[in-house]
Amino acid sequence: MLARMVRALRILAMLVTLLAGADAARAQGDLGALTEATVVEREGAVEVWVRLSRPPRYHAELMDQPYRLVLDFDDTAYRWTTKAVSVVQDPLRELRGSQYRKGVARLVVELRRPAIYTIEQDREGLRIIFAREKIAIEPPARATPRSASPRPLVYGIVMLDAEAHAYIFDPALRQVRRYRVGDAVGESVIETIGERHVVLKTPSGRLELRVEEAKPDAAPAPRPR
Repeated sequence: MLARMVRALRILAMLVTLLAGADAARAQGDLGALTEATVVEREGAVEVWVRLSRPPRYHAELMDQPYRLVLDFDDTAYRWTTKAVSVVQDPLRELRGSQYRKGVARLVVELRRPAIYTIEQDREGLRIIFAREKIAIEPPARATPRSASPRPLVYGIVMLDAEAHAYIFDPALRQVRRYRVGDAVGESVIETIGERHVVLKTPSGRLELRVEEAKPDAAPAPRPR
């Protein structure tokens, strides 16, 4: 009788172990995967292509000491190199990553200096786009008539995939973002992007903004949060 009970307990323990292993394998299978990060040079910009096995849920934060962009991918297994990869293209310095914690893969893009960036999603993962130009993020202080609304400021223009993109400070949002022809900036729409100027179609007519108006060298260097 005792021998039968021992055998039954052993069988039960084996079943529990098998079920736990199956649950763990199933949970691992439910995770996406970060498999690669590649640096791609563009005219006026440097991109980091992050290859992911499925559309990601992620958090991005720009930090200092040293300057770095940290991306945490939820429900993702880290399957790229665990060694730091040096990068020569300014403003990048190094790429590194790890399994930050269970179910969260972390990628760190270390920078040589503060830089404006945008993140775009495509079929294979994410594209992190850094402007090459040393562009100040905060606009210079200047007097504005009380009756007039602050004008957007153009901080730089780059070519990406043979299309012009402009980095514009939107005074309503208090942010610099990357725009292309047809995008809205407040109540205006971008009609033209030239080599050194942007034409906005506003409710009151057309408005031309030139890169020189921003005078980025006159603005203090930003301190990323």
